[in-house]
Amino acid sequence: MNGTFWLPRPLAWGAAGLVLGALFGCSSGFSGANPKRLANASAPLAAAPARSLGSDNPGINLQCDADRFRKAPAPFHWSYDKIVPPLTNADWEADVTPDSITGTFIDSSGKRAIHGLRSDGTSWNTAVSLLTAPLPASTFALVTNSSATVRAGSENVNGESTIQYAIDTTRATGGEARLIKSVLGSNGFIKGAAWVTREGCPVKFVLDVAQHNADGTVRKEHYEANVTQR
Repeated sequence: MNGTFWLPRPLAWGAAGLVLGALFGCSSGFSGANPKRLANASAPLAAAPARSLGSDNPGINLQCDADRFRKAPAPFHWSYDKIVPPLTNADWEADVTPDSITGTFIDSSGKRAIHGLRSDGTSWNTAVSLLTAPLPASTFALVTNSSATVRAGSENVNGESTIQYAIDTTRATGGEARLIKSVLGSNGFIKGAAWVTREGCPVKFVLDVAQHNADGTVRKEHYEANVTQR
């Protein structure tokens, strides 16, 4: 059906779980994992600032995406896909300016509109939450500033000069590897890449996740986001 965007129950849970004013520590990802383990996984990200902000190795700061919506310095287009078979195949698109957010959310139930005006605090905060709540914060918390993430050069992406990070939990070592296995299972993994500015703000990221649960089921997730200056 078409109409003004409403917040489905899974996203409402995700929105409540994200603290938009601080570094993200959890999200709707890893639904089968132990919450205490996820809290432990999130702690290193929350406690550790980017290695050298503004340097050639700033790390990945997902909080920048939330800040980009709330305080857009210039107009940009946001595109985000979240696929969790068989239940979720969703796409968020939005044009963001310093004064307005206009976008859509599309999933199997149809297309819905997202509208926010800075002059209307309620609509603005709702639009920001709807666009940031589905982000894979717990996924990034598990790999950012760890041996699973390595700098992989520089590249021009979406019109911006970026630093690329390659993400692969199979190369994690020591306690980091044990923590990842405790969350994802012994055969679980996170693989992908992120392209960030010199401040660590993601311009693009692509992530594939496989979580092997104790009951033998496997949860697969795919996330992809792009920020394009207008």
